[in-house]
Amino acid sequence: MAYATVQDMMTRFSEQEILEVTTPPGESYGQIDQVKVQAALDDATDEMDGYLRRRYQTPVPVVPSKMVSVCCALARFNLCESGYVIAGEKVTDAHKGALAWLRGVSAGSIVLEGELQGNTSENWADYQSRPTSYRGLFG
Repeated sequence: MAYATVQDMMTRFSEQEILEVTTPPGESYGQIDQVKVQAALDDATDEMDGYLRRRYQTPVPVVPSKMVSVCCALARFNLCESGYVIAGEKVTDAHKGALAWLRGVSAGSIVLEGELQGNTSENWADYQSRPTSYRGLFG
């Protein structure tokens, strides 16, 4: 399940904008292509989980509002890049900001709010448990 909804996208960016990025050129505006928007939100969630699982079990059960915002920013950029509109500076800057925030969460300099389970599975951080014989081979 995505960390944001189609309604979240419309609330943050307007129904008109979402309609524009999901309508092919030359076609009249009808309805938002909800399948396309949902696919972008799902892709954004998968991307976020790649960063989040470094510190947290995913999917995150209680989604903080910042995560909704980040998910929408990633999905908006992806809709523009894979759709019918070129991402402008505002969209690109929001995408860069979302990725910076995710890198901060992954690095541990940003901590998600709420009660979250740390990722303690066997393979969540294999690099931390490498045998000492691997040290020095790559650097």
